[in-house]
Amino acid sequence: MSSVKKFRILKFKSKKPPILSVKGISKSINKIPILKNINLNISKGELYGLLGPNGAGKSVTFNCLLGVMKIDQGDIYVEGIKITALPIHERAKRFGISYVSQMDSVFRGLSCEDNLRAVAEIIIKDKTKQETIVQELLSEFNLNHVRKLKADVLSGGQRKKCIIARALINNPKLLLLDEPLGAVDPISIDMIKKIIVDLQIKRGVSVLITDHNAQNVLSIVDYCSLIVDGEIICNGRPHEIVKDRQARKFYFGENW
Repeated sequence: MSSVKKFRILKFKSKKPPILSVKGISKSINKIPILKNINLNISKGELYGLLGPNGAGKSVTFNCLLGVMKIDQGDIYVEGIKITALPIHERAKRFGISYVSQMDSVFRGLSCEDNLRAVAEIIIKDKTKQETIVQELLSEFNLNHVRKLKADVLSGGQRKKCIIARALINNPKLLLLDEPLGAVDPISIDMIKKIIVDLQIKRGVSVLITDHNAQNVLSIVDYCSLIVDGEIICNGRPHEIVKDRQARKFYFGENW
């Protein structure tokens, strides 16, 4: 791996109270331990990275936070309220948690515009508000010129923008991004990175992001945790974590 040349100029103040607190969660699948005593604290408005090799437990962590999987022990709190036992829809509706899957989840038979509208019709009762939010997001994400195109003819970057815009329909407080930079070209990667940073700067959204490309994640996040074999082995600012001995041994390598 090539070394990281630069990180963001950090303006985020870590003393803000946590929006998400994960306290000692563990999860086994078929009696095999997948997550082991995971602890995370994400502050309001923070960009937080979760790095780790394939099979380390990143996606399982996301599924537990969303309520897709039940945890075996530990607790999850949003703004100090325990949500451990709540179903997916309650976490999304009451606590403003939204999610972008690593899968290409656009509705391919619908236009870009109707991808957003389909979700807005479910979440927002007032039709005028539905349309207002859809149009605002199309403009914000620079998708007006492809709004009528079917999603299956959009570029990888345009589809990714459509998916992220769709995840903002419910005006989330916390957005989980699972591999948001995958399957897009290098130019689109820079564009998506800017969008993610703007979620923090312009919207105040807290973001938890994981991606296979550590350099891309480290270039935009405020803080990061490294998970290996289901355990968090180190935490820190990007410039700190790349120097951590454990991180170099188990993930980055000595030539990072």
